[in-house]
Amino acid sequence: MEKIFNKDLYLNYKSEYSPDDFHHVAFKTTNYEEMVEFYKKLFGCEPLYQSNQITFLAFDDEHHRVAIANTSDVLKNLGFIPKLIMNLKLFLNKKIPTIVGLDHISYRINPIDRWFNFYFEAKERGLDPLWTINHGWISGIYYKDPDGNLVEIFFEHFSSAEEFKNNISPDFEDEPIGTNMDVEVLYEMYKAGSDFSELITKGNTVPEGKKPVSGFDAVVNMKKKFKD
Repeated sequence: MEKIFNKDLYLNYKSEYSPDDFHHVAFKTTNYEEMVEFYKKLFGCEPLYQSNQITFLAFDDEHHRVAIANTSDVLKNLGFIPKLIMNLKLFLNKKIPTIVGLDHISYRINPIDRWFNFYFEAKERGLDPLWTINHGWISGIYYKDPDGNLVEIFFEHFSSAEEFKNNISPDFEDEPIGTNMDVEVLYEMYKAGSDFSELITKGNTVPEGKKPVSGFDAVVNMKKKFKD
């Protein structure tokens, strides 16, 4: 496939087919109560509608941002062989990373101080991220819901088209995935008054003498912050 890196696209393009905005995400689950409670806890959601079959959750002035449908009865009513296959599939989905399908849903929280606040307040609510990574243009915290879906909370490394062009890591074109990081180390740097350019530099939370985990290695080893 042809390699493309068009920095001029940002803030300078709108498709004639584009929707007004992204509205909500919907899940089917056999872990119904756990999924509902996770998204209530993650975003402080309130249910517009909640029943044993489906829940519509809101976290702002829209009628719902997350929909969760209970498919437990569907699983119970399957025949022996289909149920066996489905239970095996559900088990494998939790144990083996998938290589096709949706990877994650993502939400932006700017500026960086609000992003730190989200991290620490979520931690107080018992939510620890699975993955923390500097992608080179954004830095993201990834939470794993009860079904194994990833939810990213990120802050941007830029506030304008010009900053976008300047604040992408120099190696982004060759390594666009990113470098694992430690949010709490980054926060100590922030409190100590480190320049913003230092806070958004890949590999900036690696102890001296260690090497950052980056690229596909970071995807495979999400919890590993650095290596010898």
